Amino acid sequence: MLQDRDAKRHLGRRGLLAAPFVLGLARSASAQGRPLRIVVPFNGGSEPDILARRLAAAMQPILEQPVVVDNRSGANTVIAAQHVAQARPDGETILLTSSSTFATLPNLYATPPVRLEQFEAMTMAMRAHMVLYVSNDVPANTIPELIQWANAQPQPILYGANAGAIGHLCGELMKQVTGIRMSDVSYRGSLGMQQLLMAGDIKLAFDGVPAHAEMVNAGRIKALGITADRAVPMLPNVRPLSEQGYGNIAMSYWYGIFAPKGVPQPVLARQIDAIHHAQKAEALVQQFAAQGAELEGNAPDAFRAMIVSERESWGTLIRSINLRLE
Repeated sequence: MLQDRDAKRHLGRRGLLAAPFVLGLARSASAQGRPLRIVVPFNGGSEPDILARRLAAAMQPILEQPVVVDNRSGANTVIAAQHVAQARPDGETILLTSSSTFATLPNLYATPPVRLEQFEAMTMAMRAHMVLYVSNDVPANTIPELIQWANAQPQPILYGANAGAIGHLCGELMKQVTGIRMSDVSYRGSLGMQQLLMAGDIKLAFDGVPAHAEMVNAGRIKALGITADRAVPMLPNVRPLSEQGYGNIAMSYWYGIFAPKGVPQPVLARQIDAIHHAQKAEALVQQFAAQGAELEGNAPDAFRAMIVSERESWGTLIRSINLRLE
């Protein structure tokens, strides 16, 4: 009896000593009030930056710790991704990036600068839609009219595209599917693209909804189609590409959240749960619904499988046009 009592007392002390360690593991990112840092490979004010800041504000009370955004733009998302890949796996640094980082870039380099295997794929954050924007000096208001006009020109028309970006690949897909003759021209950010479109220096481009919706509604540029399955509030008069018979000339894109490889599973689970709860915040849902975006979360295994599938789809296109970045 005495031995049993001593053993229970000993186990009880061990349990009490172990409990703070287990709790600390699951809450290591919030220890001593240290912030969770969301690294974003895009400039302030961009769509992913706004998404990250809205998520951060919603996650902060759930995690009971500060959540801050760290913008590290450049090199087609590689600078930010490498920074996070090299961060300590302590649950204090995560990456919010676009589908380009892991779905297209691996197909563009002989030796990819970052690999999915360096990260814990946490969850998709948002799926958003591409729009086909056209300069006002193009005498076309439908996609068939655009193709007919473009192919009647003596030289291929110019379209806005940064090599390897989703907008560029949508343009290449459009060329393959429709036979439209065009050549790509690089630009600096969505504002640079907008200026080229308004000046008529490029004739079309693919980009997200919020980047140019205001200019479309003001009559400064045209929008001939969107990858969404229905019209969206920001562009109520723009018909879905699928509804026009051109659903295969472009693909939507997404933003996802990743952690450095090796972050303890209890920490990841707690942060993923906070992200999924934040995605349901009414203010976020209303803001992004206006552009037709869906705040969709998924489980890590499903997220990783989705990335691998899209990487193969984009890889087929990239190999067919022999596109390489070095």
